[in-house]
Amino acid sequence: MRLGTLRLDCSLFLAPMAGITDYPFRRIMRKFGCGLAFTEMMSAEGLVRKEGSFLEIGKDEHPISVQIFGSCPEVVPEAAGMAEAMGADGVDINMGCPAEQVVKTGAGADLMRSPEKVKKILTEVRKRLKGTLTVKIRSGWDKEQINAVQISEIAGDCGVDAIFVHPRTKAQGFGGRADWNIIREVKQAVRIPVIGNGDVTTSLLIEKMLKETGCDGVMIGRGALGNPWIFRHGNGNAPEARSAFGISLEERWEVISDHFSLLQANYGNRGAMKEIRRHVAWYVKGLPHSASFRSALSGMKDKEGLFGAIRSYFDHLEAYAHRAGQ
Repeated sequence: MRLGTLRLDCSLFLAPMAGITDYPFRRIMRKFGCGLAFTEMMSAEGLVRKEGSFLEIGKDEHPISVQIFGSCPEVVPEAAGMAEAMGADGVDINMGCPAEQVVKTGAGADLMRSPEKVKKILTEVRKRLKGTLTVKIRSGWDKEQINAVQISEIAGDCGVDAIFVHPRTKAQGFGGRADWNIIREVKQAVRIPVIGNGDVTTSLLIEKMLKETGCDGVMIGRGALGNPWIFRHGNGNAPEARSAFGISLEERWEVISDHFSLLQANYGNRGAMKEIRRHVAWYVKGLPHSASFRSALSGMKDKEGLFGAIRSYFDHLEAYAHRAGQ
């Protein structure tokens, strides 16, 4: 897939998720076939003020895109230029975050209520960047203010290379259902690539979104939590295993171990333990008897205790499956 200056191996994208899509998480997803990953959303003001000190891009994770949010037509382009200078292969301007601390500054989803400001910001960012420029939007502010098509047309006119559409309104937050019809309407209105996002948790839903909306690719967010296999299966591989529930316990063990090693190298032992507990909870979610195991994770203080508990739980599952004749 071509996205501006980028040539991607596939059309599946990892959505930026605050507190989640750090370097270790992105590396895991890329190993399973993710075409392009995004950093956690970053403040344009913070990026400029702190001179990018908190932006970390691994030498082995290209291509990588940095997502930034802001509302100042002078600061956002400067931050975008800094991100590119620090190694970003692409920059994404967030116009979809519904968090109050973001929208109250005029950024995120609130930016969609100011089309003229959107035009000014994107025009200036496009002048600053040599690489790929994308934007991520929502349907609109609320059901009375649906303007995804209008903002997408502005983005296309400003030289944006692709648009990511999460078809929920700001008022919906992450509740309710994503209206995929909005994705189809945007695709029909613009000539640049359109990537759909929202309520995609299995490879079958990837196929469904592509078929129903005509979008050029799919961005996966919460569907990737504890489930990097969604990228492998969504790329047409391993058709016999259409979801994370078809994955062997041994493969889960290997991925958890790999994830911990990446966290340990990035955050040290203490930081790695803090992070891995919630990821393990996602890796086992939906498996038999996982609720009681997940509730015990908070008490795990060291690697040996944690991995001993995981091995014990997996042994229990194997014995359970053997008794059930599975």
